[in-house]
Amino acid sequence: MKTCGIIFNKAIFYFVLLTFYFLFPIFSVSAQEEADITADHLEYISETNTYIAKGSVKIVLKDTTLLADEIRLNSRTSDVDASGNVIYEDPEVIIKADRIELNIKSKLGTLYNSTILYKENNIHAKTTSLKKTGERTFFLEDATITSCNADPPAWHITGKGITATKHKSIQGKHAVFRVKNIPVLYTPYFWAPLSKERETGFLFPEYGYSSTRGHYFREGFFWAIRDDQDLSIYLDYYGEKGIAEGLDYRYVISPEASGELWMYHVRDNDPSRELFEVKAYHNQEFQNDMSGYLKLHMVNQPDYYETMDSTSAGRFGLSSWKTDPFGFASEERLQKYLESNLHLSKSFAGGRTYLLTQGRQSLEGSSENIPQSLPEIGLIIKTLSVKNLSFNMAFKGTNFWREEGQHGRRYDINPNLYFSYGRLINITQRLGLRETVYILEDPFMYRNRFLYDTNTSLTTKFFKKFDSFIHIVEPSLEYEYTPHVDQSGIPFFDSTDSIPQTRKINYSLTNRVSGLAEKGIEARFRLSQSYSFLKTDEELSPALAEIALSSENVDLNVNASYDVNKDHFADAIASVKFKNDIGYIGTGRNFRRSSSLDQFTFEAGAYRPVNLFKKQLPIDLHGQLWYDLDGKGIQELKLRSTYEHQCWALTIVFVKKPDEYQVLFAIGLAGIGNMELVSLR
Repeated sequence: MKTCGIIFNKAIFYFVLLTFYFLFPIFSVSAQEEADITADHLEYISETNTYIAKGSVKIVLKDTTLLADEIRLNSRTSDVDASGNVIYEDPEVIIKADRIELNIKSKLGTLYNSTILYKENNIHAKTTSLKKTGERTFFLEDATITSCNADPPAWHITGKGITATKHKSIQGKHAVFRVKNIPVLYTPYFWAPLSKERETGFLFPEYGYSSTRGHYFREGFFWAIRDDQDLSIYLDYYGEKGIAEGLDYRYVISPEASGELWMYHVRDNDPSRELFEVKAYHNQEFQNDMSGYLKLHMVNQPDYYETMDSTSAGRFGLSSWKTDPFGFASEERLQKYLESNLHLSKSFAGGRTYLLTQGRQSLEGSSENIPQSLPEIGLIIKTLSVKNLSFNMAFKGTNFWREEGQHGRRYDINPNLYFSYGRLINITQRLGLRETVYILEDPFMYRNRFLYDTNTSLTTKFFKKFDSFIHIVEPSLEYEYTPHVDQSGIPFFDSTDSIPQTRKINYSLTNRVSGLAEKGIEARFRLSQSYSFLKTDEELSPALAEIALSSENVDLNVNASYDVNKDHFADAIASVKFKNDIGYIGTGRNFRRSSSLDQFTFEAGAYRPVNLFKKQLPIDLHGQLWYDLDGKGIQELKLRSTYEHQCWALTIVFVKKPDEYQVLFAIGLAGIGNMELVSLR
């Protein structure tokens, strides 16, 4: 967990633990391990039981080496003293020190004026005195940490009076984060966990500015209750809103049962009101092939996300609610509904049964007219096949309830029978029956509807193999028929209640090119249309064209429908992207005549390093633009750039929308991690 001492955490951990873990074992080798010891002068003083090695002393044990001007070992007291240009190296670490004192039996000792390099993360550490004071405890008089190779380093961390307990925690005084030699961040006292396991402690605070919420400060405390449970408590302050409290409880009872509960409360001062948010989930596996899950997502005001944005971003762990990696989390503001479900299912050899309770909450106003499924029971029979015949069926019984409007129960049974014949030319016929019964209240009435539908499809496939690719052509022809059924007096709860009369033929032609390995090309082109035999003004449906081309240098995607009756395009979504090792550039068009959407998109990016005026800069550039061609101008502009140095990186993100802007500065310290500096909105 991150704490107020986050920037000291990993570095001090490596500094303290690895030094003694890799250094001291060389002096306590077993009899079976042979060490190669050389020196200019070797002697043994029997009166004091002291071994002395002087002049270019070198001890090699496996892939570990220790160099010194002089090493003394007292076999009576087990004291070891290495002095003069002491150098220790193994595959993980290089240590240089003026002097090392330790006792082999007690495994206690001191390094004087040492520098340590941890190779994996390039962590450089310096200390005037590092003492091992117990089996798992250490004391550092002064310490300096950095991952920069330059001298002076671009950044470094200093601390005094540091006490560390192996695999537990570290604490110290007067910790300073410096850029060059300029102090930037100071704390008189710091504490941080040193275990890879979860540790109780304060989380790293967050500060930022929002154009609607004002200056804000967010802080949290993490409680590692047990290995299978933890709790985070948050206390936030928003300048334009007030105090907010949050709670996140996670648990893993067993491999079959786990879940999480998130609750958040904001005291909104303008206007004066209370805002609440609840998110929760629980997954459960039962015996006898039974399983279930619970999902809750609710707010007490429909404009909660419009007012507060995502208050759980980076705090709540449900994967289906993943947010933008920079924490902007605008997707919840775009939702029309919040959905909560309770689902129980029982599987068997031929299908499954289930119980579903589903509630929806509108984020656009009142939810009083929204039908809620409280509950729905279902029986699903999987497709069963006997030679050329197959069969499946679905039965659903749903109780619809809402505060205002007609409600009641609906029973729907839908069996389907299939007949399929042929391989080169395949003919498949389907006959579906549907009986739907309504028992309604307020006012009471009984309705039923019976209908059948059928379709017949004819498909085949032609292909030709070439040296490096294969060309496939797939024509398809399908006839659909659903007779007219009187559906007046039937309420509308969902799409099951409105099944239109259908008598049409669908035809399509698909071309595929696959296997151009040298260029990595995969291509697909499909044309499709339908013709209705019903007497309508538009017998021909819009012609749909789908194009997909993927290669190492070009990605092309087109989905366009052309209305042949009105002689114009109805919808078009097209994009093309050119790419190479240097960067990429792409453009697109989103057009939908029915909703008056006419949007232009543009994206471009350059990978590190960027060549500018014949110089290479360790920087990347990425941009995306959404522009409304219908006169509304820029809908969203997003720019991101990262400057990467040897031991640090700076990321800047700018997002502009018609009613808000967002700016993020984040710094990454090599070997330490990433830290968000400030977010402006």
